[in-house]
Amino acid sequence: MRRLFILLFLFSPLTLPLAFAQSEGDETKIIALENLWNQIQIAHDADAMGNMLDEDFVLTDFDGSVLNKSQFLVTIRDKSNQLSLEVTQDMKLHRHGDTVVVIGSTHEKGTLKGKPYEHHGRFTDTWTKHDGQWLCIASHLSLIPKT
Repeated sequence: MRRLFILLFLFSPLTLPLAFAQSEGDETKIIALENLWNQIQIAHDADAMGNMLDEDFVLTDFDGSVLNKSQFLVTIRDKSNQLSLEVTQDMKLHRHGDTVVVIGSTHEKGTLKGKPYEHHGRFTDTWTKHDGQWLCIASHLSLIPKT
């Protein structure tokens, strides 16, 4: 019994760097997914976006509307919204086991039904790991008012 305790004591510090390294790798993946999200929106690739979203995905948009996965994918396919710029910045990740909450700022520019627009806002995305794959389960957008 004493040997088991000593072995556990000696080898347990080795698992901490491994867990930290896996955590760092996951966070890098999530940042990459956040940046890929922007490119997918610009390209109107609803199939690729659908692969990143959980079946129970929900979006609260800056106008207060709430969309489920299929409703959100309709907006991705909508070519009347032509994004020329979609950038996320200042991302901070908060990990809770297999769930990561990402907060950050967003800047998008484009035309909607021929009318130009530019938005600056904040977002909160929640990602969860299912069978080794990170999926977004919720997203919230809010505009930063012009001053």
